[in-house]
Amino acid sequence: MFKIAKLDQVEHENVNIRLLTQEQWKFENGKKVSSESFKTLGFDIDGKIGNDEYNFSFELNCRLEELLKLSDSEMVDFNKYIFGGETWLNVKGLNGVEPQMDIKITRYLKNKFIIFLTFYTDYSYDDNYSGMIEITFDLNDYLDK
Repeated sequence: MFKIAKLDQVEHENVNIRLLTQEQWKFENGKKVSSESFKTLGFDIDGKIGNDEYNFSFELNCRLEELLKLSDSEMVDFNKYIFGGETWLNVKGLNGVEPQMDIKITRYLKNKFIIFLTFYTDYSYDDNYSGMIEITFDLNDYLDK
């Protein structure tokens, strides 16, 4: 589910969950001393209202196995799992706006998850936007790939 503006339902909604490899570097005294890479997820949500196209995207900053530590049926603040500075709302083909958001995740039925987020912009090129997105996924689809 992707809703925006006056909470109009977005049409032709498409959710793409991508398996990504992120690399983290460790520095000491300004010099790179180590690096490690790990698998994580990126989310792209697209839709339209009339002729206006909307895209919301974000990436996780943690290993997939980190999600397995979440308790069943407990809603958890998910902000600390989001890669900072990489959350974008693109509206009507304009450059991305970094929205303010509140994002929660709930683990249910073993390795299935629901992400629920609300967002708003307090600056934009043509207007301010608010909305909500709900995403469900099965982590088993991405583990061991």
